[in-house]
Amino acid sequence: MNYIKLLADSKTLGKAKAVKTKKCKECGNAFQPFNSLQVACSAACAVLLARKKNEKRAWQKEKRERKNRLKSHAEWLAELQTVFNAYIRARDYGLPCVSCGTTAKVQYAAGHFFSVGAFPNVRFDEDNVHLQCNKKCNSELSGNIHNYRPALIEKIGIERFEALELRARSGKSGKMSIPEIQEKIRYYRKAARDARIKNSRGGSRY
Repeated sequence: MNYIKLLADSKTLGKAKAVKTKKCKECGNAFQPFNSLQVACSAACAVLLARKKNEKRAWQKEKRERKNRLKSHAEWLAELQTVFNAYIRARDYGLPCVSCGTTAKVQYAAGHFFSVGAFPNVRFDEDNVHLQCNKKCNSELSGNIHNYRPALIEKIGIERFEALELRARSGKSGKMSIPEIQEKIRYYRKAARDARIKNSRGGSRY
């Protein structure tokens, strides 16, 4: 176990500026720290603090695992939808609404061309879901499909659009097992994070 972060090296005491007296987070006694990062008055208290921190992490992990074991298929699917939507918004960040072309500072959604209810097999198909203004096109105009179609063809090309249409109308259910859903959650969580990093660096759009 490494306690360097909790107890400063005494050799640096003479070089460091005076630090205000602190209250030990373990025993509550007042002490003079070596630097502003020190939170324990002694090695013994540092050990106890580290142990409690590890126990807390282990308990939190166990709680998450218990909660996950109790999750229903529908709950896992809802979580995947949230993660997938976040990825689409990150992937299309800076692009206009796929249906109306607005770039106004409004709330944007991950809008499906082939609807989730009628075509569940392409619910998580990246070619089927694009950035869309939430209030007008996604909600009030129910996807604004009339304008969505030509814009989508222009964006992904006719070949990919026709392939998407074939997948959508294939009649397959698109149902996934919980382990498959969990795998997609991990994949799209990482993909969303990578896309946000790319955006922060001024990377190219879709």
